[in-house]
Amino acid sequence: MTAPTTEARRTARQLAQAASSEAPRDVDPTACAAHGCPLRGTIDLGGSGRYLCHGHAMVTMDRWPAVTDGIRQHDWMLRIIRDIRDAGSRDIQWRRVAMLAWAVEPEMVPHQDETQALYVARLLQDFEYRIGARANKPAPMVRQRTWQQFQPTHATAASVTGATALGDVL
Repeated sequence: MTAPTTEARRTARQLAQAASSEAPRDVDPTACAAHGCPLRGTIDLGGSGRYLCHGHAMVTMDRWPAVTDGIRQHDWMLRIIRDIRDAGSRDIQWRRVAMLAWAVEPEMVPHQDETQALYVARLLQDFEYRIGARANKPAPMVRQRTWQQFQPTHATAASVTGATALGDVL
């Protein structure tokens, strides 16, 4: 009878620990956990340690292949979003880039009241809509108005007959 090898003497727990510690070297730890996704994983659902991109985090696992295909088909849109984000914060610079990029889709041109940050957020939501991760196409995002802008701009009348006190009206 031969003596058991060192590998055979290891317990199941030791084998499992060795397998989990030997991660494949060609896997990017920042990549989305969905197979074949080119985006960075930024959302950890449920504290599992598996990070997903914003597209895969919004859908169930059975839709991951379709979303991955959608991401690959719409990578041109991610380049447009990066160009607009990197164009500079001066209003005319990023708007010019957006106008040139969306010449064939006028509804995607920035609204006159959209800031650069809000416009980029809308483009990301539209990207999610196009890849199938969002149900509704987003509308232009405009800045929220302040309470003073909601206040009436005209002076209120004292009364219908010109009286100023409640007793004068009755």
